[in-house]
Formats: sequence, C-alpha cells, structure tokens
Amino acid sequence: MSATGGSTETDNLTEVQARERGANISKASYRLTLDFVKGANEYKGKLTAKFNYKKANGAEVFLDAITKTVHKLEVNNKEVTVDANVVKDNRIFLPSNLLQETNDVVISYTNAYDKNGNGLHHFVDPEDKQEYLYTNFEPFYAHRLLPCFDQPDIKGTIELEVIAPKEWVAVANDSELKATTLDDGRVSHLFKATPPLSTYLYALVVGPYDKYEDKYGSVPMAMYARKSLTKYLEPDLQELFTITKQGLKFYEDFYDYKYPFTKYDQIFCPEYNIGAMENPGCITYTERYIFRDPATDEQRLRRADTFLHEMAHMWFGDLVSPVWWDGLWLNESFASYMAALAIAESTRFGSKSWLEFHSSYKRWAYREDQLSTTHPIQGTVIDTNSTFQTFDGITYGKGASVLKQLVSVVSMEGFKAGMQHYFKKHPWGNTTIGDFLNAIEVGAKKPLKEWSKLWLETAGLNTLTPVWTAEGGNIKSFTIEQTAVAPTTTLRPHKLEVALFDAGADGAPVFRTSVLIDVNGASTNASALVGQKVPACLFINHNDHAYAKVALDPVSFAYLKDHVEKFPDNMFRQLVWSAFANMVRDAQVPPQEFLELVHKKASFETDPKLVQFIVRAAEGALGSFLPEEFKEEYSEKFFNFCLARLPEVKNSDDKIIWARALVRSAQSPKNVQQLLGFIDNGTGSYNFELDQDMRWGIVQAAASHAFPDSAARVDTEKARDGSDRGLRALEAIRASAPDPAVKATEWQKFLTDTTASMKMLNAAMGGFNTRHQKVVLAPYVNKFFEEIHNVFKTREFLFAENFYNILFPFYKVDEETLTKCETLLKGLDTEKDTALVRCVKESIDDIKRELACYALARKYAAEKK
Repeated sequence: MSATGGSTETDNLTEVQARERGANISKASYRLTLDFVKGANEYKGKLTAKFNYKKANGAEVFLDAITKTVHKLEVNNKEVTVDANVVKDNRIFLPSNLLQETNDVVISYTNAYDKNGNGLHHFVDPEDKQEYLYTNFEPFYAHRLLPCFDQPDIKGTIELEVIAPKEWVAVANDSELKATTLDDGRVSHLFKATPPLSTYLYALVVGPYDKYEDKYGSVPMAMYARKSLTKYLEPDLQELFTITKQGLKFYEDFYDYKYPFTKYDQIFCPEYNIGAMENPGCITYTERYIFRDPATDEQRLRRADTFLHEMAHMWFGDLVSPVWWDGLWLNESFASYMAALAIAESTRFGSKSWLEFHSSYKRWAYREDQLSTTHPIQGTVIDTNSTFQTFDGITYGKGASVLKQLVSVVSMEGFKAGMQHYFKKHPWGNTTIGDFLNAIEVGAKKPLKEWSKLWLETAGLNTLTPVWTAEGGNIKSFTIEQTAVAPTTTLRPHKLEVALFDAGADGAPVFRTSVLIDVNGASTNASALVGQKVPACLFINHNDHAYAKVALDPVSFAYLKDHVEKFPDNMFRQLVWSAFANMVRDAQVPPQEFLELVHKKASFETDPKLVQFIVRAAEGALGSFLPEEFKEEYSEKFFNFCLARLPEVKNSDDKIIWARALVRSAQSPKNVQQLLGFIDNGTGSYNFELDQDMRWGIVQAAASHAFPDSAARVDTEKARDGSDRGLRALEAIRASAPDPAVKATEWQKFLTDTTASMKMLNAAMGGFNTRHQKVVLAPYVNKFFEEIHNVFKTREFLFAENFYNILFPFYKVDEETLTKCETLLKGLDTEKDTALVRCVKESIDDIKRELACYALARKYAAEKK
C-alpha cells in the first residue's frame, strides 16, 4: 500500500500538541536504514521506531513525517492500510486500537531530496558534477528524513545504516561500527546507536567529501569538505584543529565535565542556509568559512567564534536540551557568551573576542530591542512556525549580553560552579529556564528571581545619559538618567564603570580614573564623581559592562569627535565609534557630519577590526540614513576616500578591507568604470589584490548600468570561476539587467519556482533590487505589496522571509511606501499572519527612523549653504 505524505507548506506543531504528546510518549528509539543511489532524485528509507505509550490517556498518537510515498506501515506486527486517514497533514497517525504500553512501528517509504538547505539537502558541484548530501533539522525538519516524534523533549536514540556508492563517505552523530561492501558494489555503513538526543540534533552527511584527521586526547577528530574546495581548506587545517583542541580543553575544564560524545567531526556543507549547526559529533558549517579569497584576521576571528559557539552546545543544548522552543534563547545566548569567553581565554585572538562580541552580538541586539516587535528574552513560542522568529538579535545578542552581565552579578566563580552543578544534575535530560537559574543560584549562593524578572521576562532597551554641572572647575552634580526605549517602560539595574579623561599638553587624552556606579531607577546620583576636577571627557560604560544604550554629554561628544583616534584602548575607540553611529541612527547627528568625521579620522585607525567597524558604519549611513539627493555626492566622496587609503595602508588586512569597501561603494557609472580599469590594467600604485569576489561585484555593477561590454566581461569571469559561487554571481547579474523584460521574467520565477535551490533564488533576488534602477523597478513596488501576503500563506517561512527582506523596495523610502506598509498591516490577522506582521512592523519602524534621519540631513545641508 502507498500514500503520499503531504506538503511542507503547512508543516507545524503547536506547543499544546507537543506537551500532550510528550506526556504520553517516552523511551523512544529509532533504527533507520537509508538507501542512496548515485544520480537519483530520491532515496528509500526503512524505519523501526520503538517507544512507550501511556495507553490509559487515550490521546491520538502521530509521527511527524514528510514523505513522498509511504509503502508499508506496521504497528506491533499488524499491517495498517496506508490511506489518506493515516498519512495526512505531514503526519502518520497510528491506530489507537493497535497501540500498547511498548510499541514497535515499522515504516518503509520513499522520499525526495530537499533543495532549500533543510531536511536532507542535495547538491551537485558544477565543477566536477559530484553529489553531496547533508541534513539540517533545527527546529522542525528531522521528519523530512525520518518519521519521528519531532520535538525536543522526546529524546531518542538512533541507530543508523546508510547504503551508498562506494566512493561516498558517510558521517553521523556517532562512530561507524563497520562498513560492508554489498553485491551491487555499494557500501553499507553501520553506525553505533547514539545516546538519547532531541531529534533536531540528528545528523547525516553523505558524499565524496575529502577527510582530514586529528585527535584530541582519546577523541578522534576530522574535518570534511567537498573535493573542489579542499585546496582552499588545506592551508587553514592546522589553525582550525588548534582552535578545536583549545576549545575542547577550555570547556572540559570550565564545566568539569568531559566531552560527552565519541568523536568530533566538522563538515563544511554547500548551500548551507545558516552559519553552523551543533549536531553532536557531526557539526556542520557554511562553506563561507572556507576562504576562497584572501581573508582578514577579523574573518578568522568570526570563524573561530562560530566554531566555539557550536562546541559550547555539545554540553549546553546537546547533553542537556530545552523542553520546548521557548528555551531556544538560553541555548543560543549561552553558546554566544561562552564562545566569546573561550576565545578570549584560550586562543590567540585574546581580548579581540570582546570587540567582536560588541560589534556583532551587542549591536545586533541594540537594533532589534528598539523595534516595536521587541520581545522578552524568555518568551512564549506557540508553535514551531513561531520558533523561526526567535532566531533573532534578542535570542542571540541580548541574551548573551545579559548573561555576561549576570556573571558580573554572581562572579565568574559562582557562574562556573553553577554550570558544573547544572551538567551533573541534568545529563541527557531536558530543562527549563527555572532549572538553569536554580543551578546558578546553587553555584553563586544568590537569589536570581528578581534579576530574571527584570532582564529575562521584560522587553526593551534602556538609554543611560550622564547629566552633570560644574562650578569652579569641579563637578558640582552628577546623575545618570535612565529612560526606556519605546514601546517598553521597564527600568533596570546596571553596573557601570564611568571613566574620566584629562587633556594632555598636546590635547591628547590622559586616563585619570574610573568609578563603579550601580544605576537604579530613573535617576541615580553618582556622588563618587562630585568634587572631581572637570574632565576633558567622560564615558559612562567604560569596558562595555552594561547592556544599555549610552548617550554622550555635549562636552564629551565635542572632545571625542576631535580626539577619538588618540585613545590607546581598542575597546574604548570602538565604543566611541558605536556611540557616534547610534547618534546618526537616532537622528541626533546628521549622516553627512558622521561621514565627514570618517573621512577625517578613519585614516588614523590602526586596528583592522575597528577599521572594518568604521567602514560598515559609514556604509550604513550612506545606504540607510542619507536622502537620495545626497547619495551620489557622498558615495563618490567615500569611493575616493577608499581609493586614497589603498596606497597608504601597509597592513594586508587593511588593504583587503578598503579594497572591498571601494568595490561596494561604486554607485555611479564613472566609479564603476574606474573599477573596470583595475580589471583591465591591474591595480598599479594602489597595490591591492583584486580577488574573484571583487571581480564579480565589479562586473555585476557594470551589467546593472548596462555597460556595452558587460556580456563579454561576464563570459571572462565565468571562464575564471565555474564554481557554485560563479553560478550564483551569474544569477545575480542576469537579474540586475535594467531591462523590463528581464525583470518581469525574474519576478515570475521568484513567485513560481519551487525547484531551484534557496541559495540560487536568493542570489537572483539580490541582483533584482538595485538602487539606481528606480525607474525600471517602479512597477514592483505595488507588485511586492500585492503578492507578499500570498507568499507567506503558500510558501515555507524561510523562503517567504527571504523574499520579503531581499525584495522589499528599500530604494523607495518615503511616505507613500510607509502608507503601503501601514495599509498592508491593517489587513493582516495578528494570530494567523504572525511572521508577516513582524516583518511589516519592522519595515514601518525602519522607514520612520530613516525619514527622521533624512529630515535632519536636509536641515544640515540647508544650514551649510
């Protein structure tokens, strides 16, 4: 008998359903055989699932399952007729009359490969035509590979057999027990049964991956990559294995708990949707971490951060897992904080880790915590569809920042003792936030209920502003005023380090002192600063302890603008530049003034990490906060500034940063023509390497301006780069043509193509929306708002979100677009359209913010005339 398994478009599990099923099902285990044939577009599976069932409860029992065809279903040795009553709504329903206290369910099925990077993704390398497979299951995709109870609190062991072509390797969570050659020449790989794992952590990687081996103590380690990329990976293997060993030692010592799995394999996967996934013993990564072009040390630091983030999950997330997806924040917040700590304490990057933590996690959190869609760190997740919306800056960035602050409250030793208690108490179990906080209370011997209420259970960001007066050359009064960023009203306690600086004989800053201040309520009297000599400047979040937006007083702002480059501490300079960028975003400083400051001061910056930070802030000001009528002028100025930097900088990382910024900043045909000259004639006295990614960017810019020789240039680059990256570049270039017929064809493809890979569609969408093509794109403003609701109703969340974020008409920020957003929002159901509601609300927030910045920019320009 056979039946089809349904559509992925309606795939969802509610928390109520999960809790009911979790109360009835226990001791799950799976025995899975997968059968792969080279060149096929589908695979076969046979599953034996065992579990205990509380039959007295009488609740309906189903396995989550997306299958192409279910051929056979047996429940406790009784064959079940497979029809539309049994296989429906992406589930396999088990007849209650056949269920017992202990159960065996056998299912034979056929399934198609996935193309969107989730489930079991299938990729064919365009260079050598080799096939590569890998899984990605978080949060609710394991049932695309095998029918299962796909929720985190029904942990189960899995014993896996993989039958595959002999040229293919197979990697899973646990160690391979044996490999047997079959009569047809293929190989059967049998894996050891895993310990109890949440289903989203199951993993499988299959294909002709190249393997590199090492060892950490008795733990075997390996790295895998597809054959066409190993030439880029091999120079970095020693660095990557070293970071892996350093991380494992750090975590074992910190947790006082040995690495809990049998091996540590790391695999780089093609067309990977996210940065990485913490599958125990089988960690998967995006191939962006294999550097095809020269890489900066900042890129290497970010890669190390990802490596140690996923490693932190081996204990927190894998050994101990959340009961439900409202605990996702704790998984990700904890791993984000611990990775920064591990890098700082155990790798060559040292304190640069905290620069990365601020520029990536904290700034991401600050942005999202100021949106109308902000939410508490510990919130409610009503279903698996809602889980996707929690992979955000609050879950990762704010949660990690708050944990960093928690450590300052309970002490590092208290935090460490609490974590050691946690892992010893809950191994292989599922926990809630209460279990975590109880463990920290045990370790720190401090109550945390009030702290949790203020920081985890309420939303929003606070702004801290120093207000002080002077008399006779001394500080007469000093308060720190605290406000909540709308729409929230909660005021919180903050522990701040206020630093005071004097001006030396040459005007350069001289550190005088720092004072710890406990901020509480709307106004805190900082009496420890009263009587101090008036400083040249002060900063109220020195060393970045607090999670709060920091305002600059007028005296300090004026001094810092003139002397920011003279402060010796890298973290302090980054905090100052971050404060400047926030003031632009908050319409307190005109974007032109900020860009002029960049041109004046960025050439003095000596730390490439900060150079990158300043460059990105400048690009944000140019792209988001400067009105259209000034973009060409200031883009030209920034282009010329980047060009001027190139012959001056000696550091190779600085060369890369400024060269990439140069390519991104070329907006006018004149600037694009200058870049084409570098392709044709070399970089000459500018003395930088024009890597392949830059070449593709330049050629795409030329095509978007309809340069007459664009087609020939595309052919040249295609001959240079026939990789998957090259194919994605070709997709973007084709979609970027300023031709109404091309735009119409591409738009229709976005709406109807369900077979192309997600990465290819994303590339084409990225090329479609080009700022200087406002005329040819004009019809697609209305089309976007007409189609977007249906896209969210009929397509999977990941595609719909990408469609929205990439194709939203960012090139037309005005009152008309704002009205269209508001009208769309009014027509949505806040309960059924939650994902789209969030996207639209955030667009409204962004447009209002940008329009406020535009008004300030226009006022500044008028006053300068």
